[in-house]
Amino acid sequence: MICKNNIIRTCIALTFLGLGLVSCKKKAAEEAFTPEKEIPKANVIQSVAARSVNNYEFLKGADISHVTWMENSNRFFFNTTDQQDLFLMMKERGLNSIRLRVWVNPAGPSYYSGIADVVTKALRAKAQGLSILLSFHYSDSWADFKQQNIPAAWASYNLTQMKTAVATHTTDCLNALKAVGITPKYVQVGNETDYGMLWPMGDTRIAGHMANYAQLFKAGYDAIKLVDSSIKVMVQFSKGYNNAVCTEILDGLIANGATFDIVGISVYPVLETYDQNIEDSLDNLESLIATYNKEVMVVECGYYQNDPKRTREMIFRLLDGVHALPNDKGLGVYYWEPQYYHRTGINKSTFNATTKSPTVGLDGFSLVKNPGFEVDESAATSPAQWQTAGSNPDANYLETNPHTGAYRLTHFKNSGFNVETNQTITGLTNGNYTLQAWVRSGTGLLENYLFARDFGSAQMKVDITPGATWTKISIQNINVTNGQCIIGMYTRGNNIYSSVDNFQFFKQ
Repeated sequence: MICKNNIIRTCIALTFLGLGLVSCKKKAAEEAFTPEKEIPKANVIQSVAARSVNNYEFLKGADISHVTWMENSNRFFFNTTDQQDLFLMMKERGLNSIRLRVWVNPAGPSYYSGIADVVTKALRAKAQGLSILLSFHYSDSWADFKQQNIPAAWASYNLTQMKTAVATHTTDCLNALKAVGITPKYVQVGNETDYGMLWPMGDTRIAGHMANYAQLFKAGYDAIKLVDSSIKVMVQFSKGYNNAVCTEILDGLIANGATFDIVGISVYPVLETYDQNIEDSLDNLESLIATYNKEVMVVECGYYQNDPKRTREMIFRLLDGVHALPNDKGLGVYYWEPQYYHRTGINKSTFNATTKSPTVGLDGFSLVKNPGFEVDESAATSPAQWQTAGSNPDANYLETNPHTGAYRLTHFKNSGFNVETNQTITGLTNGNYTLQAWVRSGTGLLENYLFARDFGSAQMKVDITPGATWTKISIQNINVTNGQCIIGMYTRGNNIYSSVDNFQFFKQ
């Protein structure tokens, strides 16, 4: 199958990789330095779009269900240099939704995914304005395409009793959330149910058991709708690239009287089949839309190799690929346990196990593109996906000695200059946003500030206080009313520098 979006996706992938431009060596002091030579800069003119679907914010999420287990094991999280609440960190990094798994009666070291723990985590997500997606495993521990173990307390149940147990467990969890003012927007009945759930009773590989699975799924679906009919119910598949696996189950559900609202898939490409897996998964979603006229999403994704840059590209490609699906049916993308830094070989591309902080891999979700100036991979002029303005564009370049990563953005010229670096973010849902970044500068600049403008009201700015130490500054309550905002830094001076790193722009 040749997908009509493949050419667009290829262009997106190539564009995102960026171009490493001419390097510029500098001799620097902490507060004043002189370049060996000045190199003319080419403007980068590129609008960066956020995403919305049917007037709803496009979902950029993560399953962070391990968070309480990690915190109770003294494993914490750092946003650049500061210890930070993981839910706040996810919001600041551009995510707007959290996925939480639900287990029936977890025991031992895995007890953290029971209903009480789910409520605790959901409250933390709500406090940061993050929406909730629930994944019911209907098991005491992991349920996926390899295992769908019946909870110990349900082991002797017949089909009628099992349907009642599914409905009761589902209702109990949703009512516990409702009691604290939380209603999830999306709920999965089963996790990676390529072959059904609650095996062997609901194992679709056994003759006649597709009907059992459909009844069990319907029990969960009906229970969800009785609590709140607006909740959308999902079926999830682990083999996101395999259309046949998906259609066999979906057709079986329909044939046996069950229904669903959303189809979710997992996407875990490996190096050897990286491009093919992504393209096959997006093609599959497009085919599922055409066949069932249902909304779809990537409800899990991850990249196992230690390659943050490729992970960033993968996230970017999935976001754009899902958003480009026909008829606004693509709802969003979730990364699986991006913060799970202590498990060797599992998603180590998104968090650094030494610093316990996000890598550039997580930048794939950011509203600001190339927020830490790492895409160019060199001391480039005209940083990728940023635009240069002002009378002296050559006073705008990347160099080493950053706040984090390998590069920072610097404004400097050994004579009088004024220069602006900006980025236009479009497709925003209206509301209040925060702009923040890490800055340092020399003393004596005539003007030096971060700004936000063209968001529907007058420009807002915050002055950069001189100092050789990196300092985080922010502009809060940027009330976007026209779906866009231009952000950046402006500097005017003579032979004095200003540097910025790690931009973040997020909805409050």
